[in-house]
Amino acid sequence: MAKRLVSPAGREARVSIRTVARMAGVSAMTVSKALRNLPKVSARTRAHVVRVAEKAGYKPDPEVAKLMHHLRNRSKRSFQGLICAITDRPDDMAHPYVSGLAAGAEQQAQKRGYGFGLIRFEEDADHRRQLRRVIWARGVRGVLLLPLRQPFDLTDLLPWEDLAVVGMTLSILAPGVHRAIPNHFSNALKICRKLTELGYRRIGLAIDAVQELRVNHAFSAAVIRHNLAGHRVAVPPFIYERLEPAALQAWYRREKPDAIIATDDSFSREYARILGLPIPGPVGFASTNTTPSSLISGIDELPGEVGATALDLLAGMIQHGEKGLPRHPTTTEVHGVWLDGVSCPGRALRGRAGGDRGGGLR
Repeated sequence: MAKRLVSPAGREARVSIRTVARMAGVSAMTVSKALRNLPKVSARTRAHVVRVAEKAGYKPDPEVAKLMHHLRNRSKRSFQGLICAITDRPDDMAHPYVSGLAAGAEQQAQKRGYGFGLIRFEEDADHRRQLRRVIWARGVRGVLLLPLRQPFDLTDLLPWEDLAVVGMTLSILAPGVHRAIPNHFSNALKICRKLTELGYRRIGLAIDAVQELRVNHAFSAAVIRHNLAGHRVAVPPFIYERLEPAALQAWYRREKPDAIIATDDSFSREYARILGLPIPGPVGFASTNTTPSSLISGIDELPGEVGATALDLLAGMIQHGEKGLPRHPTTTEVHGVWLDGVSCPGRALRGRAGGDRGGGLR
């Protein structure tokens, strides 16, 4: 058991970096770098310093740490390094949400003095080796993981131990990484509550099985939770592997929803087309991912904010010398905002809107 340092007045003295340096037989600068996990200190020296610091009971002074962080930020070089966002989505499969994530991250990278690049990869072994070479050749310091075409295990994709990494999606099944994502459950619950305020009582969800996995079942959980609370009528979600019009129509006839939540504006229009319903009309349509220009009511997931938040997390990891996969991955969630559109006119207006089947959105 390590001896506690006691001041002449009999009080327990704070163990300083200089004290740890003297006990470890290294310089104070080496101790500072080792405790911040900077790459210029060997793994053996770092482990030795950490052991000595723990035995001595060293704890960083938060005020000194804040001052040093301020001084380091003032003396930063204009260029901090290169950050890359990667995805397996080709250009022709680019989605506005994914583009918004990348744009938000790039803008924040520029503010922080980092270069930014977008890399698209393919899943075969040759392209994986090529991706590793590109990451190494460019001297990439950190990687942002964008949404993938399908939920996938990326454990063997890159040498994670050499990189700082943050995900912006739940479609990365492995490895476990820190993430910044929308708060899917809260966003879906916000839609349900807004629809209830507008007078809708039988709220249904239509979602494809892959998207259900992408959001870790948060949308269906929120809708079921809302419908069961307060003895509301439960409408089972319509979860499908492939969108078959007959199956959607059968679900609609059986469950009789007066509002349908979709996971994208395009799905709202497609469901309405298959069911022969106008927008606006007797059935409300809302989306968990909408934009002001679409005129579909729902949640703006603020992809730019999500991208900027992910970049900030990654930049902090780089500045503190954090590489490799975290022992305990964390998730930072960004709350979206409700956008009014023409697709949810509310109970008082539905009769009038439903009588006009022309001129609506399709």
